[in-house]
Amino acid sequence: MDIGERLILTPPMYFTEPCDKCGYCKGTKDDPDNYYSLQSLYENAKGRSVQNCTVGFQCENMTISIYDSLCNMGYRRSGHFVYKPDLLRSCCRLFTIRTTPDHVKLTKEYKSCVKKFKHFVQANTSVKPTAKKGNAPFDYIEELTQISNDSSNDFYTRYEPAVYTDEKYELYVKYQEIIHNDHNNNKRSFERFLCDSPFPEHIKMGTEDEWIQLNELGGKAVNSTNAMREPLKRLGPAHECYYYKDQLIAIAVTDFLPSGMSSVYFIWDPDFKKWSLGKLSVLRELTLLSKTDKPYYYLGYYVEDCHKMNYKAAYGGELLDVCNSQYVSLDYLKKNDIIDHGHLFTFGKANAVEDEIDLDEKLDMRFPTLNVAEAPELTNVAENIYGYKGSVAKNQEPLEEIIETIRRYGINYNYNDYIESLYVGDDTKVSHKKRPDPATLTILPTVVPGLVPVHEILDMLETERLSELDTKLLIFDTELQQIRPLFDFYNESDEVKTTVCNVVRLLGMRLAKRALVIV
Repeated sequence: MDIGERLILTPPMYFTEPCDKCGYCKGTKDDPDNYYSLQSLYENAKGRSVQNCTVGFQCENMTISIYDSLCNMGYRRSGHFVYKPDLLRSCCRLFTIRTTPDHVKLTKEYKSCVKKFKHFVQANTSVKPTAKKGNAPFDYIEELTQISNDSSNDFYTRYEPAVYTDEKYELYVKYQEIIHNDHNNNKRSFERFLCDSPFPEHIKMGTEDEWIQLNELGGKAVNSTNAMREPLKRLGPAHECYYYKDQLIAIAVTDFLPSGMSSVYFIWDPDFKKWSLGKLSVLRELTLLSKTDKPYYYLGYYVEDCHKMNYKAAYGGELLDVCNSQYVSLDYLKKNDIIDHGHLFTFGKANAVEDEIDLDEKLDMRFPTLNVAEAPELTNVAENIYGYKGSVAKNQEPLEEIIETIRRYGINYNYNDYIESLYVGDDTKVSHKKRPDPATLTILPTVVPGLVPVHEILDMLETERLSELDTKLLIFDTELQQIRPLFDFYNESDEVKTTVCNVVRLLGMRLAKRALVIV
């Protein structure tokens, strides 16, 4: 395997910070129940609080197909940092959400958004709005395609590589200062956040054919037959720059993936607030997607109890069940109050839950949609597994034995009481004032939904399945400044074995075989 096809990453890390540092709730939720991942954990908190918790790694290189898999495992990226939330301990549950152009159910607000935008950009042109025939339904794709086709208006967009320009940075600063009251900006932080990516240079820059196709797709008519839709050439990051009268007024930062299109961030000129460019950008990207062979649009994270994030429900779609690597209809979850208070969910057979759900083999699947209506035996078993009196809490003695057995293989895992690990007290809050010991950042909790459970790691150790990584997984030895294969997992140093096991917990065996780990 060529080094450019490797996932090059640091050892996995686990970060915690107080809720008031959370970018979503800021520690100011009206309902205290909403801080806790499950009802039983709230009812038994006894004055104890929670934190904002994230697991992730710094990534120096990966392919677009690897990132596609990671997105469907609940990860996102910010520049080179790849992360996902600990849905059990965090103050907010951040669920990966994906949708399709057909899932969108336009409300009056969104119809009005498209109509107002059309009025703004065509106000000074000779083009007259196309009259609807009879009671024809409002078609946002058709409407936005007409605008893209109208060369006489002063609005246009251009797709280009995600690279820094002073013009982009100046718009970013204006947006951050006026919309988010953030005055702590500099060129390097902007570049790290919205320009840098861990993809190879030729992927970042793309080809002339890729950019030509993207910039011509907007005005093309939609072909209703999926098989006839245009194969999308572009795979990689992009900036779609919005211009009005040749002034840059917005930037949509996106990643084009093998399975679809992923929205990363959107910034807009506050002088154009009445244009509702944020809402419009999602509809424009869904319109583009409808003309390609890619099925899914990834909107990042959905947070049920956060108004900054729950607006995404208007675009329909489904949420990721991280314990099963499959998606569940958002409509179903909301109608059945499964994510009420933003609570954690996962589906299984209630009478068959004895431990965390095995995950590794499911990470090899193509992240299908679970049709719960056709599987009445399945129900939300998050409380059964992770609740205050769930199977994990009841099985503390076997869990401690699992950790002890893992340690005999030279894996530096530590047992921590499950219930105690879910809460923080006053002493923990004080400790956040100090910089954490770097050594503690690589210690993962024993139980994290969406990571390969430790009982699976033990099974891999005992069956010698981890030997499958020999000669496949690569190690970059920082002391020797050399790259070498993992020759014999069981005879590696304790540090290497622990790091490799953590990589498997985060990525599963399939992606671990493609990793180059910096140790």
